[in-house]
Amino acid sequence: MTGIRNAVAARLSERLHGFRSLGGNCEFGFVQRYGGVEPSGLLRFAYTPMEDLIRGLRCGFADFGAPGDLRIAISDGGTYYCHSVAYNIWSNTGHPAGSIDPDVLVEREYGRLAHLKRKMLDELADGSKILVRKVDRDAPDSDFERLAEAVWAHGPSTLLRVVEAGPDRVGSDWRPEPARRVADRVIAGQVRRFAPTAQAWEIDLEPWLHLIDSAYALEHGAPPTTFEAGAFGAALTLPGGLRRHAGRHAATALSAYTRAVEPSGLGTDRAYVFSTWVWIPEAFAGERVFAVAGHGRLGWRDADLSRRDCWQRVWA
Repeated sequence: MTGIRNAVAARLSERLHGFRSLGGNCEFGFVQRYGGVEPSGLLRFAYTPMEDLIRGLRCGFADFGAPGDLRIAISDGGTYYCHSVAYNIWSNTGHPAGSIDPDVLVEREYGRLAHLKRKMLDELADGSKILVRKVDRDAPDSDFERLAEAVWAHGPSTLLRVVEAGPDRVGSDWRPEPARRVADRVIAGQVRRFAPTAQAWEIDLEPWLHLIDSAYALEHGAPPTTFEAGAFGAALTLPGGLRRHAGRHAATALSAYTRAVEPSGLGTDRAYVFSTWVWIPEAFAGERVFAVAGHGRLGWRDADLSRRDCWQRVWA
Protein backbone atom coordinates (compact mmCIF):
# COMPACT_ATOMS: atom_id res chain seq x y z
CA MET A 1 0.00 0.00 0.00
CA THR A 2 2.72 2.44 -0.99
CA GLY A 3 0.10 4.75 -2.52
CA ILE A 4 -1.03 5.87 0.92
CA ARG A 5 -2.29 9.13 -0.54
CA ASN A 6 -4.83 7.50 -2.83
CA ALA A 7 -8.46 7.45 -1.78
CA VAL A 8 -8.69 3.75 -0.91
CA ALA A 9 -5.63 3.74 1.33
CA ALA A 10 -6.72 6.99 2.98
CA ARG A 11 -10.13 5.49 3.73
CA LEU A 12 -8.58 2.36 5.22
CA SER A 13 -6.30 4.46 7.42
CA GLU A 14 -9.26 6.52 8.62
CA ARG A 15 -11.20 3.38 9.46
CA LEU A 16 -8.27 1.75 11.26
CA HIS A 17 -8.18 4.79 13.56
CA GLY A 18 -11.70 3.87 14.67
CA PHE A 19 -10.56 0.71 16.48
CA ARG A 20 -8.75 0.00 19.74
CA SER A 21 -7.20 -3.25 20.89
CA LEU A 22 -8.35 -5.01 24.04
CA GLY A 23 -5.06 -6.82 24.29
CA GLY A 24 -4.59 -10.53 23.92
CA ASN A 25 -1.24 -9.88 22.29
CA CYS A 26 0.33 -7.33 19.94
CA GLU A 27 -1.15 -8.62 16.66
CA PHE A 28 -3.81 -5.97 16.13
CA GLY A 29 -1.28 -3.26 16.98
CA PHE A 30 0.80 -4.47 14.04
CA VAL A 31 -2.30 -4.58 11.82
CA GLN A 32 -2.74 -0.87 12.47
CA ARG A 33 0.97 -0.20 11.98
CA TYR A 34 1.13 -1.99 8.63
CA GLY A 35 -2.07 -0.19 7.67
CA GLY A 36 -0.29 3.13 8.17
CA VAL A 37 -1.72 4.34 11.50
CA GLU A 38 -0.22 4.58 14.97
CA PRO A 39 -3.00 5.30 17.50
CA SER A 40 -1.92 5.25 21.12
CA GLY A 41 -3.63 2.72 23.37
CA LEU A 42 -3.02 1.13 26.74
CA LEU A 43 -3.42 -2.42 25.42
CA ARG A 44 -2.29 -1.93 21.81
CA PHE A 45 1.03 -3.72 22.31
CA ALA A 46 0.25 -5.75 25.40
CA TYR A 47 -0.29 -9.36 26.42
CA THR A 48 -3.51 -9.35 28.46
CA PRO A 49 -5.17 -12.59 29.65
CA MET A 50 -8.97 -12.49 29.41
CA GLU A 51 -9.71 -13.00 33.11
CA ASP A 52 -7.25 -10.30 34.16
CA LEU A 53 -8.68 -7.93 31.55
CA ILE A 54 -12.23 -8.44 32.83
CA ARG A 55 -11.09 -7.94 36.42
CA GLY A 56 -9.28 -4.73 35.50
CA LEU A 57 -12.23 -3.34 33.57
CA ARG A 58 -14.61 -4.03 36.43
CA CYS A 59 -12.62 -1.77 38.76
CA GLY A 60 -11.42 0.75 36.19
CA PHE A 61 -7.85 -0.56 36.52
CA ALA A 62 -7.74 1.23 39.87
CA ASP A 63 -4.42 -0.29 40.94
CA PHE A 64 -2.76 -0.19 37.53
CA GLY A 65 0.40 1.89 37.86
CA ALA A 66 0.10 2.29 41.63
CA PRO A 67 3.46 2.58 43.45
CA GLY A 68 5.27 -0.75 43.20
CA ASP A 69 2.90 -2.19 40.57
CA LEU A 70 5.20 -2.01 37.55
CA ARG A 71 8.23 -4.24 36.96
CA ILE A 72 10.62 -4.47 34.00
CA ALA A 73 11.32 -7.93 32.57
CA ILE A 74 13.11 -9.24 29.48
CA SER A 75 11.09 -11.27 26.98
CA ASP A 76 12.38 -14.39 25.25
CA GLY A 77 12.87 -12.19 22.19
CA GLY A 78 15.19 -9.84 24.07
CA THR A 79 12.81 -6.89 24.54
CA TYR A 80 12.01 -5.03 27.75
CA TYR A 81 8.40 -5.57 28.84
CA CYS A 82 6.65 -3.66 31.60
CA HIS A 83 4.59 -5.95 33.82
CA SER A 84 1.65 -4.78 35.91
CA VAL A 85 1.60 -7.13 38.88
CA ALA A 86 -1.94 -6.07 39.81
CA TYR A 87 -3.51 -7.06 36.47
CA ASN A 88 -0.92 -9.32 34.82
CA ILE A 89 -0.64 -6.97 31.84
CA TRP A 90 2.64 -7.21 29.93
CA SER A 91 3.31 -4.09 27.85
CA ASN A 92 5.95 -4.03 25.13
CA THR A 93 8.14 -0.99 25.80
CA GLY A 94 9.78 -1.13 22.37
CA HIS A 95 13.24 -1.02 23.95
CA PRO A 96 15.70 -3.86 23.31
CA ALA A 97 17.23 -5.32 26.46
CA GLY A 98 20.35 -3.39 27.43
CA SER A 99 19.44 -0.27 25.45
CA ILE A 100 18.30 1.68 28.52
CA ASP A 101 18.69 1.46 32.29
CA PRO A 102 15.69 -0.54 33.62
CA ASP A 103 15.27 1.87 36.56
CA VAL A 104 15.03 4.81 34.16
CA LEU A 105 12.66 2.89 31.92
CA VAL A 106 10.24 1.89 34.67
CA GLU A 107 9.92 5.51 35.79
CA ARG A 108 9.05 6.51 32.23
CA GLU A 109 6.53 3.69 32.03
CA TYR A 110 4.74 4.89 35.17
CA GLY A 111 4.10 8.22 33.45
CA ARG A 112 3.34 6.82 30.00
CA LEU A 113 0.95 4.13 31.18
CA ALA A 114 -0.85 6.49 33.56
CA HIS A 115 -1.62 8.73 30.58
CA LEU A 116 -2.76 5.77 28.45
CA LYS A 117 -4.97 4.46 31.26
CA ARG A 118 -6.77 7.80 31.54
CA LYS A 119 -7.12 7.92 27.75
CA MET A 120 -8.58 4.41 27.63
CA LEU A 121 -11.13 5.15 30.35
CA ASP A 122 -12.16 8.34 28.55
CA GLU A 123 -12.60 6.41 25.28
CA LEU A 124 -14.61 3.71 27.05
CA ALA A 125 -16.93 6.35 28.49
CA ASP A 126 -17.28 8.02 25.08
CA GLY A 127 -17.99 4.70 23.36
CA SER A 128 -16.97 5.86 19.88
CA LYS A 129 -14.23 3.27 19.27
CA ILE A 130 -14.77 -0.33 18.19
CA LEU A 131 -12.90 -2.58 20.62
CA VAL A 132 -11.09 -5.60 19.16
CA ARG A 133 -10.48 -8.86 20.97
CA LYS A 134 -9.27 -12.14 19.46
CA VAL A 135 -10.70 -15.34 20.90
CA ASP A 136 -10.21 -19.04 20.29
CA ARG A 137 -12.86 -20.72 18.16
CA ASP A 138 -13.74 -23.08 21.01
CA ALA A 139 -13.78 -20.39 23.74
CA PRO A 140 -17.10 -20.36 25.62
CA ASP A 141 -19.45 -17.52 24.68
CA SER A 142 -19.79 -16.71 28.37
CA ASP A 143 -16.21 -15.37 28.49
CA PHE A 144 -16.88 -12.77 25.81
CA GLU A 145 -20.24 -11.93 27.34
CA ARG A 146 -18.54 -11.14 30.66
CA LEU A 147 -15.96 -9.03 28.81
CA ALA A 148 -18.73 -7.09 27.06
CA GLU A 149 -20.54 -6.45 30.34
CA ALA A 150 -17.33 -5.14 31.91
CA VAL A 151 -16.81 -2.80 28.95
CA TRP A 152 -20.42 -1.58 28.94
CA ALA A 153 -20.17 -0.63 32.61
CA HIS A 154 -18.03 2.27 31.34
CA GLY A 155 -19.95 3.28 28.20
CA PRO A 156 -21.65 2.16 24.96
CA SER A 157 -18.66 0.79 23.03
CA THR A 158 -19.13 -1.80 20.29
CA LEU A 159 -16.93 -4.91 20.52
CA LEU A 160 -15.47 -6.86 17.58
CA ARG A 161 -15.04 -10.56 18.36
CA VAL A 162 -12.41 -12.09 16.05
CA VAL A 163 -11.71 -15.78 15.45
CA GLU A 164 -9.47 -17.47 12.92
CA ALA A 165 -10.90 -19.65 10.18
CA GLY A 166 -11.00 -23.35 10.92
CA PRO A 167 -8.34 -25.67 9.43
CA ASP A 168 -10.75 -26.64 6.65
CA ARG A 169 -11.04 -22.98 5.57
CA VAL A 170 -7.40 -21.88 5.33
CA GLY A 171 -6.53 -23.30 1.90
CA SER A 172 -6.81 -21.83 -1.55
CA ASP A 173 -10.61 -21.65 -1.36
CA TRP A 174 -10.56 -19.15 1.52
CA ARG A 175 -12.52 -15.98 0.87
CA PRO A 176 -13.12 -13.03 3.21
CA GLU A 177 -16.56 -12.93 4.77
CA PRO A 178 -18.25 -9.70 5.86
CA ALA A 179 -18.47 -8.93 9.56
CA ARG A 180 -21.87 -9.62 11.05
CA ARG A 181 -23.73 -8.09 13.98
CA VAL A 182 -24.55 -10.75 16.56
CA ALA A 183 -25.90 -8.45 19.28
CA ASP A 184 -26.76 -4.79 19.72
CA ARG A 185 -23.15 -3.77 20.41
CA VAL A 186 -21.25 -6.89 19.34
CA ILE A 187 -19.84 -7.58 15.86
CA ALA A 188 -18.24 -10.92 14.95
CA GLY A 189 -15.86 -11.82 12.16
CA GLN A 190 -12.93 -13.99 11.20
CA VAL A 191 -9.50 -13.79 9.63
CA ARG A 192 -7.68 -16.54 7.76
CA ARG A 193 -5.20 -17.14 10.57
CA PHE A 194 -3.77 -15.48 13.66
CA ALA A 195 -0.10 -14.56 13.88
CA PRO A 196 2.10 -17.01 15.80
CA THR A 197 2.00 -16.23 19.52
CA ALA A 198 5.71 -15.45 19.77
CA GLN A 199 5.87 -13.61 16.42
CA ALA A 200 2.87 -11.30 16.61
CA TRP A 201 4.33 -9.16 13.82
CA GLU A 202 3.90 -12.01 11.28
CA ILE A 203 0.32 -11.04 10.54
CA ASP A 204 -1.85 -12.09 7.61
CA LEU A 205 -2.67 -8.50 6.71
CA GLU A 206 -5.21 -8.72 3.90
CA PRO A 207 -7.93 -10.65 5.83
CA TRP A 208 -7.55 -8.22 8.73
CA LEU A 209 -8.07 -5.22 6.44
CA HIS A 210 -11.17 -6.82 4.91
CA LEU A 211 -12.57 -7.50 8.39
CA ILE A 212 -11.82 -4.06 9.81
CA ASP A 213 -13.29 -2.33 6.78
CA SER A 214 -16.40 -4.51 6.91
CA ALA A 215 -16.90 -4.00 10.66
CA TYR A 216 -16.48 -0.24 10.35
CA ALA A 217 -18.97 -0.08 7.48
CA LEU A 218 -21.47 -2.16 9.45
CA GLU A 219 -21.15 -0.02 12.57
CA HIS A 220 -21.36 3.34 10.80
CA GLY A 221 -23.78 2.50 8.00
CA ALA A 222 -21.10 3.22 5.39
CA PRO A 223 -20.34 1.39 2.13
CA PRO A 224 -17.53 -1.20 2.22
CA THR A 225 -14.26 -0.43 0.47
CA THR A 226 -13.48 -1.89 -2.96
CA PHE A 227 -10.20 -3.79 -2.70
CA GLU A 228 -9.63 -4.75 -6.34
CA ALA A 229 -6.19 -3.87 -7.69
CA GLY A 230 -7.67 -1.23 -10.00
CA ALA A 231 -8.75 0.80 -6.98
CA PHE A 232 -5.13 1.55 -6.10
CA GLY A 233 -3.48 4.24 -8.18
CA ALA A 234 0.02 2.97 -7.40
CA ALA A 235 -0.57 -0.53 -8.77
CA LEU A 236 2.51 -1.93 -10.49
CA THR A 237 2.41 -1.98 -14.30
CA LEU A 238 4.96 -4.26 -15.94
CA PRO A 239 6.88 -2.84 -18.95
CA GLY A 240 5.05 -3.23 -22.26
CA GLY A 241 1.94 -4.50 -20.55
CA LEU A 242 3.56 -7.85 -19.75
CA ARG A 243 1.66 -10.18 -17.46
CA ARG A 244 4.46 -12.69 -17.03
CA HIS A 245 7.87 -12.38 -15.36
CA ALA A 246 10.46 -14.86 -16.63
CA GLY A 247 13.72 -15.42 -14.79
CA ARG A 248 16.94 -14.48 -16.57
CA HIS A 249 19.16 -17.17 -15.10
CA ALA A 250 19.68 -20.62 -16.55
CA ALA A 251 21.03 -21.88 -13.23
CA THR A 252 19.28 -21.65 -9.86
CA ALA A 253 19.41 -18.03 -8.71
CA LEU A 254 17.33 -15.23 -7.27
CA SER A 255 15.21 -13.49 -9.90
CA ALA A 256 13.28 -10.30 -9.18
CA TYR A 257 11.24 -7.50 -10.66
CA THR A 258 11.10 -4.16 -8.91
CA ARG A 259 9.30 -0.86 -8.64
CA ALA A 260 11.36 2.20 -7.73
CA VAL A 261 9.80 4.64 -5.27
CA GLU A 262 11.02 8.18 -4.64
CA PRO A 263 12.09 8.06 -0.95
CA SER A 264 11.77 11.80 -0.32
CA GLY A 265 8.02 11.43 -0.03
CA LEU A 266 8.21 8.75 2.65
CA GLY A 267 8.17 9.72 6.30
CA THR A 268 10.50 8.16 8.85
CA ASP A 269 7.81 7.95 11.54
CA ARG A 270 5.69 5.21 9.97
CA ALA A 271 5.85 1.79 8.38
CA TYR A 272 5.08 1.28 4.69
CA VAL A 273 3.62 -1.79 3.07
CA PHE A 274 4.24 -3.00 -0.48
CA SER A 275 1.94 -5.63 -1.91
CA THR A 276 1.44 -7.28 -5.28
CA TRP A 277 -0.79 -9.94 -6.77
CA VAL A 278 1.01 -12.95 -8.24
CA TRP A 279 -0.18 -15.88 -10.36
CA ILE A 280 1.89 -19.03 -9.94
CA PRO A 281 1.45 -21.47 -12.84
CA GLU A 282 1.11 -25.19 -12.25
CA ALA A 283 4.58 -25.89 -13.70
CA PHE A 284 6.42 -23.32 -11.54
CA ALA A 285 9.58 -24.92 -10.13
CA GLY A 286 10.84 -22.14 -7.84
CA GLU A 287 11.24 -22.58 -4.11
CA ARG A 288 9.86 -19.26 -2.90
CA VAL A 289 7.96 -16.16 -4.06
CA PHE A 290 8.10 -13.18 -1.74
CA ALA A 291 8.03 -9.39 -1.51
CA VAL A 292 10.60 -7.07 0.01
CA ALA A 293 10.47 -3.33 0.63
CA GLY A 294 13.84 -1.75 1.31
CA HIS A 295 16.48 -3.75 3.14
CA GLY A 296 14.43 -5.18 6.01
CA ARG A 297 10.96 -6.62 6.55
CA LEU A 298 8.99 -5.89 9.71
CA GLY A 299 6.26 -8.23 8.56
CA TRP A 300 5.36 -10.17 5.45
CA ARG A 301 3.28 -12.78 3.71
CA ASP A 302 5.09 -14.96 1.18
CA ALA A 303 3.27 -16.81 -1.58
CA ASP A 304 1.63 -20.12 -0.74
CA LEU A 305 3.25 -22.44 -3.28
CA SER A 306 0.48 -24.99 -2.81
CA ARG A 307 -1.86 -22.56 -4.57
CA ARG A 308 -1.42 -22.74 -8.36
CA ASP A 309 -3.23 -21.16 -11.32
CA CYS A 310 -4.94 -18.52 -9.16
CA TRP A 311 -4.19 -15.01 -7.94
CA GLN A 312 -2.80 -14.44 -4.47
CA ARG A 313 -1.26 -11.45 -2.73
CA VAL A 314 2.25 -11.21 -1.28
CA TRP A 315 3.29 -8.24 0.82
CA ALA A 316 6.07 -6.83 2.97
